[in-house]
Amino acid sequence: MSTFERAQSTVEFAVSAIVLMLIFLGLIDLGRAFYFDVGLFGAAREGARQASWFDAKTGTNPYLFDQAIKDAVDRRLKHSGLPASVLQNPAVTCPLPADDNTAFNPPYSDSAYSPADPGVPILYVCYDNTPGLDLTSAPPANDLRGHDVNVILLMNFGLTTGLMQDVLGNAFHMVANTHMAIGGFDP
Repeated sequence: MSTFERAQSTVEFAVSAIVLMLIFLGLIDLGRAFYFDVGLFGAAREGARQASWFDAKTGTNPYLFDQAIKDAVDRRLKHSGLPASVLQNPAVTCPLPADDNTAFNPPYSDSAYSPADPGVPILYVCYDNTPGLDLTSAPPANDLRGHDVNVILLMNFGLTTGLMQDVLGNAFHMVANTHMAIGGFDP
């Protein structure tokens, strides 16, 4: 094998190694994104489930308020390896949708994803699809039965590797939201 052939072979090997490394790093970030996406959806479902729960003995929804929902969400996030959420209520209860839908479903405007750092979930609790409606404590009666509670988690997903950040950007948006009807019955 000539010197030229050896040099050409070395260059081909180096280029192949770089391409394989990019694919490998991309797969790692893709796996992390999928794992955290599942965790975000589970946390949003758990928060909405807690919020909609009706206690027949007392005739109330004891977990239908911001802190109880946040606690349920954060417990689930912890099991997924994510940090505790940053609650946006009461300042902003329903994030601004990018397409002006009235159910406050995705997509959301870029401003809804700030000010949190990449990897920190942002929690919105949108009661009855009504911006500004906020519950800081459980309602004493079951007046919201049948109404909607929408638990929304937004996160800027930060890529692990600097090389992939250069290729794809620093972070991209992840979202999970769950609507549930608030439980209860007419007296």
